[in-house]
Amino acid sequence: MVDIINLATVSMELIAALPAATERFKVAATQIRTAYARRAPAASDQVTPTQLIDALEQFLSVASNLDREEGETGPILMDDVNQLGDYGLNLLADLAAWAQQLGLKDAYFEIGMTTLTIADWTIRHHGRIRSPEPVVNALADTANRTTEAGELERMARFMGEVIHACDSFIQQDMEKTNPGRPWRLLHLNRGIVATRSHNPALMTQVFDELVRALPEEAPGFFEQGMQQMEALDYPAPVRAVMERYRSAWSRPVLH
Repeated sequence: MVDIINLATVSMELIAALPAATERFKVAATQIRTAYARRAPAASDQVTPTQLIDALEQFLSVASNLDREEGETGPILMDDVNQLGDYGLNLLADLAAWAQQLGLKDAYFEIGMTTLTIADWTIRHHGRIRSPEPVVNALADTANRTTEAGELERMARFMGEVIHACDSFIQQDMEKTNPGRPWRLLHLNRGIVATRSHNPALMTQVFDELVRALPEEAPGFFEQGMQQMEALDYPAPVRAVMERYRSAWSRPVLH
């Protein structure tokens, strides 16, 4: 996972509606099919991009049908939506790996956008996210391309929805020794996105949730945040929030 401060960015829609995401996915799928066919790989036991695309097209069709039949929000059957969401996210993660391997940056980005749409679909239907890693990767990639304050605010809020939708075993954060775990990166990246939004109220909300979820990470996060404040000349209200949390979390503990 990459740090998402200080990268060149462009403006974009954060969460595409499922029909629009499906159409964009089809374009990316065509690019991947074409690039894979040109390689003419030898036969192997590895799941091919074509197999993944076929499975994803069926998945997207099922998800769209459920929206039409059951409505775009509200529960379906909890086990069904959990399993479906997990299935779709894992297929997308495998296809994203192929896009990277084939050097298709645009297709990789579109798969990431589809991943966010499927995460949103799962959340809309009261499901639990069991495989957060592809969602975290897609959010980081999107944040790298986003500068507009309103979009950053919406992203931070959606990241909060993802956090609350993560399955309970993920929220228990049992792998604290693994710095690359999605739960950790999701909270830290959300803190960075909130900071980049220049919204002090949003920063306060996000920082409070960060310190509850990752108290051991708080001192380092706020210390690095202050270094960014000084390097990038953030507005005074933003600096004040970061300084307040840095001061609160850098004090020595009395015994």
